[in-house]
Amino acid sequence: MPLFARLGHMRDAPLVKVGDWVALGQLLGYVGTSGASSGPHCHFDLFGLSYNDLKRLGGFTFYVYGWYRARVASVFHDPIPFIKDGRPAPWTSPKIGYGFLQEVKSGWQTYRHPGIDVNGINDYGAPIKSPVEGRVMYSQAPKDRVWKRWFGWVPWGRGWGNMIVIEVKPGFIP
Repeated sequence: MPLFARLGHMRDAPLVKVGDWVALGQLLGYVGTSGASSGPHCHFDLFGLSYNDLKRLGGFTFYVYGWYRARVASVFHDPIPFIKDGRPAPWTSPKIGYGFLQEVKSGWQTYRHPGIDVNGINDYGAPIKSPVEGRVMYSQAPKDRVWKRWFGWVPWGRGWGNMIVIEVKPGFIP
């Protein structure tokens, strides 16, 4: 089963396109607040799903609303071992944002955060570098926008905003 790295909420469109091969540490874009983010950060998660399961879930922009903790934990992998040397983005300590499998209340819904927010508000515009080696499978730059108080008009795009998904090279070890 393939392993995918998903990075979301980029400031602008990703710098790489579907089909491109990315190397470890390659520049992918910049930290932003696109999508349903409440402030600048890079959301990074790793998940293992078959292509049939991805199709059933609606593609790479799926989210985990309504999933039990055990289901989220069975699909997503802890991304912390992949965070090194400023990849995918600056590491803020103590970390700002949600951690892996943290319970999050969003309006009337509660869900398990499937990844980690690797940085915070002071990192707006910081480089996002690839935490893995592999092929770009999905690259999104939404055309619809929403107004955010301190950042003006930013891309919305089904919650993830400007995002990229990389199929991790088989056997890759961080």
